Amino acid sequence: MIRHLFQTLRLLGISMLAGAAWVAHRPADVSKVLVSNSAKTEELVDNLRQAAIKRAAVIEISEGDINRHLAATLKGKINGKLGGWVEFEGARIDLEPNRARLYMMWKIYGHTRTASVDLAISRDADHFQVELLSGAYGHLQMPRGMMRPIYPSLRALAEALDPEIRALFQMTQITLDKDKLVLDSRFPTA
Repeated sequence: MIRHLFQTLRLLGISMLAGAAWVAHRPADVSKVLVSNSAKTEELVDNLRQAAIKRAAVIEISEGDINRHLAATLKGKINGKLGGWVEFEGARIDLEPNRARLYMMWKIYGHTRTASVDLAISRDADHFQVELLSGAYGHLQMPRGMMRPIYPSLRALAEALDPEIRALFQMTQITLDKDKLVLDSRFPTA
C-alpha cells in the first residue's frame, strides 16, 4: 500500500516537472511589443546626451523607438561550442506603469526560446537603483531568485548598452509609463 503511494507521488512529481519544462520551453509572445520605424538609432543616444547637458527638458521616448534601437544595436554571436547551434536573436522591452518587462530571445537549433525579467527603477539620493522584481522562462513565471541563471545575459546586455545607460542615468527623474519612458533632465527644485 505504501509502496503504491510512493510510486504515485513519484509519478506525480515527474509529471509536474515535465509540465514545467514544457511551459518553460514555449516562447513568450513578443509580437505585441512594438518596434518603431521612426527616428534613426543614433538620434536616441544623442537626444539623451543633449538633454543631460542642457538640463532643461522633459523627453518622452516611445516603447517602439526603444525596441528599434535595441534591434539595431544588439547583435550577438555566441562563441565556442555553443555558437553552432545557439544564436542570440535580440531583446525587446514592454513598458508598463512603474515597471518594464525585458524580453531576451535566442534561437536554439532553429527554435526560438525566451526569458523575460520585470524591472523597476527608483532613485536613491544621487543614484538610480534597478530592481529585478520577477521573471519568466518562456511562459513559466518565476520569482526573482529563480532568475539567477540569466544574470550573465543581463550583465552582457548592460555592457553592450553602457553608453545608453550612462546617458539615461544622467537624468533627474525616470518614469516608466504605458508604452513610453518619460525622462526629466531639469535640475531638481529645492
